[in-house]
Amino acid sequence: MKLIVIIILSLLLVCISCEKKNEPPDDCIPLNFISLTAENDTIELGGETQITAVAEGDGLVYEWTKSLGVIQGSGPSVIYVSTPCAVGEIEVTCKVIDRCARSESMIVIIIVI
Repeated sequence: MKLIVIIILSLLLVCISCEKKNEPPDDCIPLNFISLTAENDTIELGGETQITAVAEGDGLVYEWTKSLGVIQGSGPSVIYVSTPCAVGEIEVTCKVIDRCARSESMIVIIIVI
């Protein structure tokens, strides 16, 4: 019985010591999310506006979310379109992720009247 416990503990120790650390590569340049702006910060119901993210870094990926309405497109510039129920202050969030798995987020408010 002791031998089985020793074998199991030894196997666990070997498995734990073989885990890779999720450390970013040494050659990562800093992620810098500079700005997030809307072409028009106030639009009419059913209207649209372009939203642009400006960021610096390696291998950037952009993730867009909104409180209401529709996001069209992808990448650093998208179009926000209000829908029939999207009235008032709408939050549009952009999350930028670099190849080293670092991320930064910004929010822009669009007023739909």
